[in-house]
Amino acid sequence: MSELVTTEFVLFLYAAYFGVEIAFAYDLLRIFRRVVGHNRLALAFEDFLYWLWVGVKAFLMLYEYHNGSLRFYTILGVCVGIFLYTVSVGALFVKYSAKLLNRTKEGAFRAAGAAGRKAENILEKPKRVMASKIYAVREMLGKKYRHFCRIIKKKLTMYYKMIKIALCKH
Repeated sequence: MSELVTTEFVLFLYAAYFGVEIAFAYDLLRIFRRVVGHNRLALAFEDFLYWLWVGVKAFLMLYEYHNGSLRFYTILGVCVGIFLYTVSVGALFVKYSAKLLNRTKEGAFRAAGAAGRKAENILEKPKRVMASKIYAVREMLGKKYRHFCRIIKKKLTMYYKMIKIALCKH
């Protein structure tokens, strides 16, 4: 083979690799979307960033290897790379990776919920004890308790206003 044909074949393979790379990156984006909920604005922003990245990468590849000219075999190589990745690994990769990450996420939320319930149960007894003590003090003091609470509320309000004024001045 001539050197020109060999060079073009190597560039075709590089373009196919580029196709695999961009298909893999989009699959990572698809997995992220399946694991984390999105609204339309977030989807549009993610797609914009993805296509911006693909465009810059394609431009740099064409500029570096073809002096900026667009060749048919380069486009064909990218399409072949995307196709081969999609039919071989892509669909299974997205499906099972998203399932694995969703199960991991659900397990983490389940564990966090169990830990929260356990902490709530641990703190329930001191909470009941404090509530009963406060109730006993309130019953013992009667009218004095209400007067005491009003004074404390006025003092706290005054301190709150002083802090707010001090923070707003600076």
